Amino acid sequence: MEMPMTWLNQSIDDPNLVQSIEDLIKTYPASSRVIERLVQYFDNKPPSDRDIKRRKVEDKNALSSDEILRIMDLSFQLPARKKLDLIITRTRLILYNPKQNAVEAQFNLDDLSQLGGACVPSPDKAVRSYTYTIFLKTEDVIVFNTQEKVNVTLKMPDTEDRILETNKHEVISQLITEHTRVPIAQPSKEYFRSTGVSSTTGKIEDRSHVIGYLKAKDGFLFFLPTGILFGFKKPTLFFPVSSLASTVITNITQRTFDLTLTLRPESKILGSAGFRTTKDGDNDTVQFSMIEQSDYGGIEAYTKKLNINDHSMAEERKAVKSNEDQDHTKEDDNGPDTSENDEDFEPSDDENEPLEFDTDASAQEDDDDDDDDDDAEQQADKELAHEEEHEFEDAVMSENEEGEEDLLDESD
Repeated sequence: MEMPMTWLNQSIDDPNLVQSIEDLIKTYPASSRVIERLVQYFDNKPPSDRDIKRRKVEDKNALSSDEILRIMDLSFQLPARKKLDLIITRTRLILYNPKQNAVEAQFNLDDLSQLGGACVPSPDKAVRSYTYTIFLKTEDVIVFNTQEKVNVTLKMPDTEDRILETNKHEVISQLITEHTRVPIAQPSKEYFRSTGVSSTTGKIEDRSHVIGYLKAKDGFLFFLPTGILFGFKKPTLFFPVSSLASTVITNITQRTFDLTLTLRPESKILGSAGFRTTKDGDNDTVQFSMIEQSDYGGIEAYTKKLNINDHSMAEERKAVKSNEDQDHTKEDDNGPDTSENDEDFEPSDDENEPLEFDTDASAQEDDDDDDDDDDAEQQADKELAHEEEHEFEDAVMSENEEGEEDLLDESD
């Protein structure tokens, strides 16, 4: 019996595999329906994120005909460090390599997060630049840059190419927001303000970031109206305001401090592929260390502006300090000063009860002892004087007796 195999040839373009499936069905005719359903299942199943990102299309004409916008020759950092075109269609965002006529990566617009878009000044660059982030729901991120001095070319259907010369970061942010439905947030002095010494010019400048460490990796923290951005190496992370439960300032030294973010239950960090939080009690936390003391005021103002609870002086932390103070008090009590307050001293009616130490009584006893010593000395002086008086009288009597004896001898 000849079986219709049209569905097999339409779905599988590997002749050897098609022949193997046909042989299997001839041997086990009952498997035909199961194999057909299996092929239809994989035909209708959307490709996985990994398949979407890694698939390359060598044919330039394979790009979708519904292209809306192409931003040409951008410098990408993630997912690859290359010069690529950013193409936006009605359903996809594509990273296209014009030199190789290949798609480096592509993403469904529905897979882009509505929370993690940002455009910030690139820190520590000799030439003024801007860094853009577009986060995905799948814990991945797209990062690219533009330089203020380098023109950017835009291609749009049915219009001439447009050259962006000034304020290009503003235009690009607006176009991405419009065509991908991902709001691109930018720093605002109303939310965060900081100053620091430029590593390139050595001058004091306004800046929208602070320097911090995530474990051993250094990076930049941006305090945006929509959340906190950390980048731009791996991992590049974004903490939406809705995910932040509280902040805690710890490990304060003369120059630096640490900032710990506590996340709300079941909240998600964007861009956290391969990154794991730590636990503080039952809550997920992320700690950024070695932040300069001069940045404390700006961070504190930011948390207050967004009503993020600052638990740096939480009751449990106060309790720790209170216990330390009590320990110091106990140590002081063991020092040289052991005097007590005797105002509440009350004598007991029980004759067998040990006497309580009374400092005033002790002082009085000392005075009494001194008086007794004085009386004893006076008494000894009196006794000595009395003895000397008796000795004098005995000497006088002895002389008188000797005189009388001499007189008797003379009379004889």
